[in-house]
Amino acid sequence: MVLCLVALVVFSLMSVGSAKYRPLAREAFKCFTKTLTLSPCDMAFEQRVKAKGTAKLLKVYPPLARLFYWNFRAFAWAFTIIFFASLIYTLYSFYNFAVYGSCEPGGVCYLTWIGWCILLIEQAAVYIALAVIIGVLLYLLIRRVRK
Repeated sequence: MVLCLVALVVFSLMSVGSAKYRPLAREAFKCFTKTLTLSPCDMAFEQRVKAKGTAKLLKVYPPLARLFYWNFRAFAWAFTIIFFASLIYTLYSFYNFAVYGSCEPGGVCYLTWIGWCILLIEQAAVYIALAVIIGVLLYLLIRRVRK
């Protein structure tokens, strides 16, 4: 499922700073590798994310929790599309900042040193995520060739 890819990136980054998210990152990695090999993914991970999200919404507004529970796949796709759209726009802003010195061509970008550091960290996170994905693909390719 598409949730595995986003969960892999998000929980991997979150597990760097907190040990609380490391089991979730491992489970997301297993789910993602199964998805890459076209194997059926464990539904326990998806059900756990669905249950936690529904439980948090149930405390706030029960009708919204019901809507979330019954349309979980649509919400997962929507958040995945939003995630990748924001990632692409961030990369576009990096490019503009590196080439033009501002976030938009011809515009003024009010970035401070703190903002620049945050942008570099985001860029490093993108490269790390791409390296992890490429590493997994190479591992699966080598494993398949050895068989």
